[in-house]
Amino acid sequence: MIKNYFKIAWRNLMKDKFYNLISLSGLTIGLSMSIFIIIWIQSELSYNSFVAHHDNIYRVSSNINSGGELQTWGTSTGPVASFAKSDIPEVKNAVRVQENWSYRIYSVEENDFELTGAYVDTEFFEMFERKVVDGNHKQLLRSTTSIVLTETTAQKLFGTSKAVGKTLKADHDDVFTVTGVVEDLPQNSSVDYEMFFSLDILKGEYSEGNYWKSLDTDWGNFNFITYLQLQNPEDVESVTRKLTIIQQTNDPNAESFKVKESYYLQPIAQMNLYSPGGIPKGMNTVQIFGIVLIIILSIACINYVNLSTAKAFQRSKEVSIRKIIGADKKNLFTQFLVESTLFFSLATIVAVGLVYLLAPFFREVSGKELPIDFLQSQLLGLIFGVFVITLIVSSIYPALMLSSFKPLQAIKGRVSGVSKGTFRKVLVTVQFAFSVILIIGTIVIARQLDYLTSKNPGYDRSQVLNFWMSGSMQQQAISLKNRLVNLPGVKGVSFASNSIINNGNTTGDVAWDSENPNAELIVNPIAIDENFIPLLKMNLLQGENFKGISTDSTHYILNETAIRLMGIEDPIGKNFELWETKGIILGVVEDFNFESFKNDIGPAVLYYQPDSFRAYLKIDGNNTSSTLAAVEAIWKDYNPNYPFEYSFMNAEYENMYRKDQRTGDLFNNFSIIAIFVSCLGLFGITTYTAQLKKREIGIRKVLGASIFQVTKLLSSDFLILVAVSAVIAIPLAWYVMDLWLQDFVYRIPMSWWIFALAGGITLVIAIITVSFQAIRAAIANPVKSLRTE
Repeated sequence: MIKNYFKIAWRNLMKDKFYNLISLSGLTIGLSMSIFIIIWIQSELSYNSFVAHHDNIYRVSSNINSGGELQTWGTSTGPVASFAKSDIPEVKNAVRVQENWSYRIYSVEENDFELTGAYVDTEFFEMFERKVVDGNHKQLLRSTTSIVLTETTAQKLFGTSKAVGKTLKADHDDVFTVTGVVEDLPQNSSVDYEMFFSLDILKGEYSEGNYWKSLDTDWGNFNFITYLQLQNPEDVESVTRKLTIIQQTNDPNAESFKVKESYYLQPIAQMNLYSPGGIPKGMNTVQIFGIVLIIILSIACINYVNLSTAKAFQRSKEVSIRKIIGADKKNLFTQFLVESTLFFSLATIVAVGLVYLLAPFFREVSGKELPIDFLQSQLLGLIFGVFVITLIVSSIYPALMLSSFKPLQAIKGRVSGVSKGTFRKVLVTVQFAFSVILIIGTIVIARQLDYLTSKNPGYDRSQVLNFWMSGSMQQQAISLKNRLVNLPGVKGVSFASNSIINNGNTTGDVAWDSENPNAELIVNPIAIDENFIPLLKMNLLQGENFKGISTDSTHYILNETAIRLMGIEDPIGKNFELWETKGIILGVVEDFNFESFKNDIGPAVLYYQPDSFRAYLKIDGNNTSSTLAAVEAIWKDYNPNYPFEYSFMNAEYENMYRKDQRTGDLFNNFSIIAIFVSCLGLFGITTYTAQLKKREIGIRKVLGASIFQVTKLLSSDFLILVAVSAVIAIPLAWYVMDLWLQDFVYRIPMSWWIFALAGGITLVIAIITVSFQAIRAAIANPVKSLRTE
């Protein structure tokens, strides 16, 4: 019996090739795009999940009171890990991690490499479950000259994973000995480093003469990402409370920054999609892609249901004859269910092949090296779940409908529910409502990303390149500046301590004349010279710029936000202190963005340091290649052992939003495909409707109906449904996109014309899709359609 079911199903599949091809194409495309979305969502949600006990590991985020505003940072001070491990029984292990910015080049013999590294506590490898490939796990970082490599890094440097005892040089100077090789860390993690240094190196930088005597008593510098492994996840509140008591007891400045809870313990699995304070950020995007997944699958299923029910009239006599000769409803239902299963199985097989074929393109657009392994149990389970759900949703109604025909009425051509097609109209409305939502999403995302890259950040970033000064450059800054500024094509040169696009420096070591003696403020300091503000065309609102004289070392320029938070009126000439260096406020600069537009502008302090680490060059752009070659030649004079690495500020600015741009590109591609599938289904239904009404069209044409009238007959109902779908979709789209825009502090308004434009685009697409087949039917010779009547 089952064999017979499949045989009949295959015959029906081959019988109506055109309509089945439309259904199969829609399902295949829908399933393949759904698999891609599942893989992407799985990647986003599996961040840091490579550790078996990741549910017990938390990042310590610090809550800071700055100018009366609560800030939460993803970093913490050195003593947190020490006290947590020694004084809190609920903490099983504690590890500190700080990225190593001290070195750029690592050398083995004559070969140079650029690698990522971090300072870590020795318990790091135990907490993150790294198998030791070579070496003794108890002596991995036994001294300050020890270094641990990942397996891939060892192969890259030495051609073998058995590298213990081998040496390498950092910046052609400091020698490190390999004391261990561990298995690689996954890219989808917060600790994806290629080499590891002992944290004792940083401990050695403290002395009794410093304000902070040791790393384990330094409560002032938030330089570490601290991970705590708890005995039990239920201990989070208890550990948070105890950490707060420890900080307020031992930190000499605790009173100034006092908050209800000094820390927030964030599960490491949330670090990718939530802010350090636990506020959803990227999670909103994941939820939107989950909605897109449902939309694409729904559109594909609706196509199948619509075409299946539209063909019900054609199969009504077949069903009637089967019932007359003894087939019951159960047999017929099973037959149609088998047909759907065969159809969906074929679509899934083709979809899997399409996924493998399009995988390189998907990886390029997403910017992720996403593994596509259909034998992986979790992915296989998700895909199987999607297959079963879509099969059930798409096949139950058509199977019930087809198996419920009354034989005598069906033989006479009277099949209830088929001719009116009310259910199909509802499905078409839903389908195009989804399309309107996707079009609105595409427009909003494109406009927001364009807004981010075109909004004035408070400085001119065009034709400005910058680079870190390595080797002897900083010591010879004046000589270097004179040589650079005299190059053809160079319009100006300036030095600063950091990137103005993404300045990560912060300090609370500031003081000013305030009515509140305990007033504290976390500021973002940037060292600059006298050329920096005019070079970047920053707007000085009050006071004056640095003059390049010795007294500038006790002068400060603050931004508007700093002045507002400090509550200073008439700030010029007022006292201000940074890092215990007393001075006065020389000027006030207009607020500028030194972080992403996802964040509010914070208080910034510009202080004078003419020989800072980073060089900025404004070029005319007329002959960029020759200008860069000339700059590189000067670089080589100072740093023959270092490669010349530079970046343009515009490129840096775009890179800051690269992930958002890729997310937008993914959304756009999925939206276009979903709309195409919708049109595919609408085309199929229009074609089938034209066939059913072929005799009516012929009679109307014989009686004098024009092409326009016939086209209107076939298309008007569908176009009304599309208009209704736009009305339904607009409020839903507004809600979803408003949710996505919450990630950005600076965002576009969702103007009415966006929704009107989306509705208009959908209507135009529907008109083109429907009219093609409608006009074709309208211009057909009526004699051919009436010849057999």
